[in-house]
Amino acid sequence: MKWGLGAIAATMLGCGNPLALLPGMNLTMTIESIPTDAAGQGHTVIVRGTVGDRVPLIGAQVYQLQDRTGDIWVLSSDDTIQTGEQLKIRGRVEHQPISAVDGDQSQVYIQELEQLERSPQ
Repeated sequence: MKWGLGAIAATMLGCGNPLALLPGMNLTMTIESIPTDAAGQGHTVIVRGTVGDRVPLIGAQVYQLQDRTGDIWVLSSDDTIQTGEQLKIRGRVEHQPISAVDGDQSQVYIQELEQLERSPQ
């Protein structure tokens, strides 16, 4: 039996996605594949997309990042990001539970940690 790098790392680390742990690997995922439940809280992800709607905040902004599979809100300390820009970011998945009259709901967003690529509109 041949063992690839991923299989060896999975065996040694007991991890479902060992390539995400290797230094220098920037595996971009689709927005659709970002975990949207509480179990995804704190996971670091790399996503690429186009900036849609933006909401300015004091010293920051929230922007909608869209790819062919969906969209997600991103909280960023960079208030210079513009609608239409192409971004590739590394961020942490945040799961915010919200209590409502009609039951508990939740909102998932990404806390931007780093911009890996940025192209103007």
